[in-house]
Amino acid sequence: MEREHEEAMRADYSTYAELGRQMFRPSTSEAEIQLIDMQQQVLADRWESGPHAQHWQYLDDAHEDWKRSPKVMVRMLADIDHNGGAGVSGVQRRSLEQARQLTGNDRPRPQVERGR
Repeated sequence: MEREHEEAMRADYSTYAELGRQMFRPSTSEAEIQLIDMQQQVLADRWESGPHAQHWQYLDDAHEDWKRSPKVMVRMLADIDHNGGAGVSGVQRRSLEQARQLTGNDRPRPQVERGR
């Protein structure tokens, strides 16, 4: 994947993810949900039907995985890093990081003090 294609995919996916967040806000009307859905579909169709469909799908899957199982994804990323990136391409590694950022899992978690 050429760098400019990757950058375009990442920008489009960031927009796609933001649209998804907007869709589920309590104040979003049914008409707005339909418009957002159409906007998302246009973005997804562009990538899912092109030569970089696998990269888009990997990023989308990583995004869902980070939302559903962040602890598992942290361990997976640590394993990938421990093994020098073996098993994933640079594009895939960057997709894992983008998905992590989009889900807010790149921010440190506050430490909870435990009773003594």
